[in-house]
Amino acid sequence: MRFTSEVYWDKGERILNEDSISLQEVRVKGEKVVFAVVCDGIGGLDYGEVASGFVTERMTEWFYKEALMMLKRHKGRRKIEKAGLRILYACNEEMVRFGTERGVKLGTTVTALLCKGRYYYLWHSGDGRAYRIKRKGFKGEIKQLTRDHVFKNGILVRCVGSFEWRRPDVRSGYMIGKNVFLLCSDGFRNRIGEERLKEALHPDLLQTRGQMAMHLREIALYVKQRGEKDNISAIAIGNY
Repeated sequence: MRFTSEVYWDKGERILNEDSISLQEVRVKGEKVVFAVVCDGIGGLDYGEVASGFVTERMTEWFYKEALMMLKRHKGRRKIEKAGLRILYACNEEMVRFGTERGVKLGTTVTALLCKGRYYYLWHSGDGRAYRIKRKGFKGEIKQLTRDHVFKNGILVRCVGSFEWRRPDVRSGYMIGKNVFLLCSDGFRNRIGEERLKEALHPDLLQTRGQMAMHLREIALYVKQRGEKDNISAIAIGNY
């Protein structure tokens, strides 16, 4: 299994970039493992960039200290899923203490993806998204792997932060054929439809990191031209 991956990170029209991202690539017994995280600090609350950066950093530490060891020891799918939930719960508890001490509320969305061989694991809370674009026929196929945790008025109902704990969604799956996974903040996908995403990120177009970088930049430029003002973040991971 060969993986190719790339990131895009842009503060857009905002003064601060409250999105945080992490992309890690290592080898376990000769097999490449990819771990990606996209977090978006909740606008209108305190310390948005601190919240997203904290969870991104802690998830990355968890990947190196625990997840890799579990993969090396061939731990089962359920154990890996639960381990990811435990670290997110620990993040939430630490942020509750931080907020209580300072009399503030802070929170972040989180979408994290772990890929090894033909398997992937996904943890998600908030309104970021994860998509999978499959090489299926000439046009391909796109599927949203996450659900948006928001009310109809756009208010988040689930995140990681100094709030009542609400369990993130977790899922795992098996990759068949060529795929491209896209993890992104809402600023990246708000003003673009799935069909255009599918066309721009078709697996046949993203054979190299340079091609991925070019297409991610083109999508970001497109949404900016359509009036997007928010931070714009994305990670693309292709398997071949």
